[in-house]
Parts: sequence; structure tokens; C-alpha cells
Amino acid sequence: MKIKICGIRTPGDANAVNEAMPDYVGFILTEGFKRTVSEETARFLSKLIDPQIQRVGVFVNDDPARIKRMLYNGLIDIVQLHGTESDEYINELRSGEGSIVKVFKIDDEFDLAKAEQSPADMIMFDSGTGSGEKFDWSKIKDCKRPFILAGGIGPGNIAEACEALKGSGLYAVDMSSSVDKGGHKDADLVLQAVNEAHGFGA
Repeated sequence: MKIKICGIRTPGDANAVNEAMPDYVGFILTEGFKRTVSEETARFLSKLIDPQIQRVGVFVNDDPARIKRMLYNGLIDIVQLHGTESDEYINELRSGEGSIVKVFKIDDEFDLAKAEQSPADMIMFDSGTGSGEKFDWSKIKDCKRPFILAGGIGPGNIAEACEALKGSGLYAVDMSSSVDKGGHKDADLVLQAVNEAHGFGA
């Protein structure tokens, strides 16, 4: 099982992920969120991240031209869209480099079929915009398309998620607050999460 550690903000966070070697790290690059970092900070931190770890830029209804520039400049490898971006928006980004992950919020309006038909390279299911709250996993257990699971995932319940979603397209888990202590990544929690995730075949 692959794993992404999101919300990297400091050199200490970078050190924590380098010690554990997750598959992906995430930088929040749209303004207005608790873990948002500037483009300049993300560029500095990305140079500290082990090159084997792919860097994901997380955006919420951001300017496509800005996203394309960050991809073109090599700041990020993957784009994660966490807002209400349309299929047309995703297709517009396709003229750039890198792959695209589209996040679908599990709420009363959630439509699994629509998520499965997204033109994005990968889809993610979450309970909100970085809420850290778990949702009813049974709502996505029939998803056969590869997907990333977020929302309330962390050390201690990765195995539970893998078991609950056995036979689905579960490809990776994504977490942020569950591996934080005092607002920063805790090396022990990150290592525990990575070891748990990598203990399951992807």
C-alpha cells in the first residue's frame, strides 16, 4: 500500500518524511489554509525531500496557469485538486506536465459513478478539505478504479481500512493531522504510518 504524508511546512517535517520514506509528500499551495506554504517555501523544502519521494501540490480552485507553471518549473510532480474543479478544468491542466489527482468529498451529494468517470489520472476520497475526520468507508467499497483514501486515516487504523476495503481499488492512503504533534510532523508517527502502509501489498 502506498502512502502520502501531506502538509509539509518545515525542514523538520522534511527530515521526518526522509527518515520514513513515504511514496508521496504534499504541499498545500493554495492560500487560506492552516498548512498553506508559499511557493518560495515549497521550493526550498522540495530540495530537502529525498528525490525518490514524489512531491504533490495541493490546490483548491486555484488558477490553472499558476499550477502549470509549478509543474513546468519542477516544483511539484503531481497536482491534487481539492476543490470543485470541473472535468473541463482537469482537461485544461492536461496540457501541462505531471499527473492529476481529483479529490471527491463524501457527503450527501456524493456520486461514486461520477468519481469513477473523472478524467483525472487518480481519484481520492475524503471527508472534507483536510478535516481529518473519518467517513463511512462502505460508501466507496464498490469502487473498482484505483483510489487514494484520506480523512481520519493514520497510525493504528491503516490495516482496518485495508481490511474494510478489500477487493476495492484502494491504492494509497493519505494523512496529515494524524501524524502531527504540536503542528509539525512527528518522526515516530510518520514512521509508524509508513511501515503500516508498506506492510500491505499495493
